[in-house]
Amino acid sequence: MSEARSIWGLRLLALALAVTAWFVLSVENREPTSEKVVEATVRYDNFPGLIVVQRVESVRVGIRGPKSRILSLNPYVVDVFVELPYPASGSFDVPLTAENVILPEALEVVSIEPNIIHLELDVEKSDLLPVTPRLEGEPAAGAKVRMAEVIPPRVLVRGPETMLNTIDALFTTPVDLTGHALDFQEQAAVLPPDPLVNVVQPAVVTVRISMEIPGADSLTNPSDCEQ
Repeated sequence: MSEARSIWGLRLLALALAVTAWFVLSVENREPTSEKVVEATVRYDNFPGLIVVQRVESVRVGIRGPKSRILSLNPYVVDVFVELPYPASGSFDVPLTAENVILPEALEVVSIEPNIIHLELDVEKSDLLPVTPRLEGEPAAGAKVRMAEVIPPRVLVRGPETMLNTIDALFTTPVDLTGHALDFQEQAAVLPPDPLVNVVQPAVVTVRISMEIPGADSLTNPSDCEQ
């Protein structure tokens, strides 16, 4: 008898859960729908050996769903994901559909603007590029810079091939000459010329400055003049 009661108890519990789920779903289905347009971030697939050099950062996505869900919708949970079946260097016009949009359940996409985005990929390249120190300020006592040396003279960078082929040298953060009349050295960071260019190593170099004071070599000892 106790076993039969236990089975009937489980059946009643299952029935209660089913009725509750039906009721919630029924209420949600009867709820009026609403629409909202959000600014969605466009995220790109990782294309091995390639770099996205031109991209669209966001698109406007029209969303429809139950009014309560639309009112509580956080735009940051809506993303547009872009991938290419056969990625290669070059320019592409990529159509966007509802399948590209990631959003919470019970919501649907009704529009995407623009629904075609332009995407440009370039081959990722690594290269050793020379570094030029950027100097600023006025040395003391009329001194001048005789030589500015960077150690190491070249750094490893990674970026789009087309862009790296146009870069002759990288520059450091400014090295201040103010108040210096003697040789000195200091650390300086290497600045990437573009956000798409990554300074791999080293990111910090040593700048060694050799100074000279004009006319100092021509000064003679008073005793030499007497002779």
